Amino acid sequence: MTRHAKLGTYASNLFSPPLWTDDYPAGRKWADELEKLLAFADSQGQIEKYLPRLHTNRNNQRDEALNELRVAFYLHRSGFPITTWEPAGNHGRVGEYTILSPESVYIFTEVKSRGWESELTQAERLAGRTQLPKYIDGDGGAYANWKGVRDCIAAAYDKFTDHEPNLLVIADDFFVSLIHSELQIRIALYINEAAYGEEVGYFTNSQYQNIGGVALFSTNTAGDAVAYDFRVFDNGSALNSTTLPPSLLRLCD
Repeated sequence: MTRHAKLGTYASNLFSPPLWTDDYPAGRKWADELEKLLAFADSQGQIEKYLPRLHTNRNNQRDEALNELRVAFYLHRSGFPITTWEPAGNHGRVGEYTILSPESVYIFTEVKSRGWESELTQAERLAGRTQLPKYIDGDGGAYANWKGVRDCIAAAYDKFTDHEPNLLVIADDFFVSLIHSELQIRIALYINEAAYGEEVGYFTNSQYQNIGGVALFSTNTAGDAVAYDFRVFDNGSALNSTTLPPSLLRLCD
């Protein structure tokens, strides 16, 4: 039996009873954050769009929707308001939102959520590891977050046009978060030797020139409330038309 923290007004009205099969929101901090995210979605006219993905027994789908709202909420309150939800991208595909920088630059933004399950081997999957908790005592080993970063870039790249700044935000739930493993992101983006996956870093040449940069995003519960960590890594090989504005590159919590 799962035990959820008492839901606030917004959540109680929308999720009664919750369909979630884990213990989310596991504590007052998470319940309070959920209220803020729902209020923000409501203010943006996006509740109806997100409700089916939030009120579901597919917890990973819920978490992806929450991460999209978290990133939007964070950017909005940091001076980068959302101007368009689901903007049109390349090849008929859409992004999460377009944001507006203080320099009056519109930035097409895509959010990718990657979980620890993506780091499992095929043997671990077949053995049922995905049905177990994320962390297990005595369970450890090497990790290769750089590969997850590159996979996210490759999966999103087809959306990005060559005539506007493009930002990819990775909200990961890896065993070791990218926000705490800078070496992994630098391997993924900037290494000049084809030593990892027999490829050089994705930002060392023009292969991914339509991406202005990659941002890392994660939640932080060290204080009294859920906070957010955010850091941008720019693409020095981006086209002039897709380069991110300075204000976004400076944005960091």
